[in-house]
Amino acid sequence: MITVRPAQPGDGKALLRMTQELSKTHFPMSPDVTGENYERALFQPHPIIGAFLAFADGVPAGSAVWHRSFSTNKGCEVMYLEDISVLPEFRRMGIGKALLKDICKLARAKGYPKVYWMAMEWNEGALDLYRAIGGQVEKGNCYCWIEGPALESFAAS
Repeated sequence: MITVRPAQPGDGKALLRMTQELSKTHFPMSPDVTGENYERALFQPHPIIGAFLAFADGVPAGSAVWHRSFSTNKGCEVMYLEDISVLPEFRRMGIGKALLKDICKLARAKGYPKVYWMAMEWNEGALDLYRAIGGQVEKGNCYCWIEGPALESFAAS
């Protein structure tokens, strides 16, 4: 049986494990990230992030981490789904879909008119799921970021 619930104090290690698994593909994780990082961000007085954990027969199997964002073309706050991660041994069991459903329920409850996220073009399994639930998949988008020395250098210039 698959169950999904909001992250609770003490779930930081499980969220870290999910993120570490996700980072094995293409986005290396900073070595100094800990479960405590998640705990601090999730359970501070006014958090901007939230998370769900999915369980398969009581075993942690997947997670979804989201944060509030602002859509200039909607003129309001929206939800940005940062990551969905399902551990390899639990894939193709409906866990990703269950996580997405709870994300969408939460977005509706909070009055967010839109949930958005980025996906890598090579991740056909995820793209198929997103299309199957009615999600829009736009070709040609890509991730962009600046960090570390480049961030410091550009900001100082």
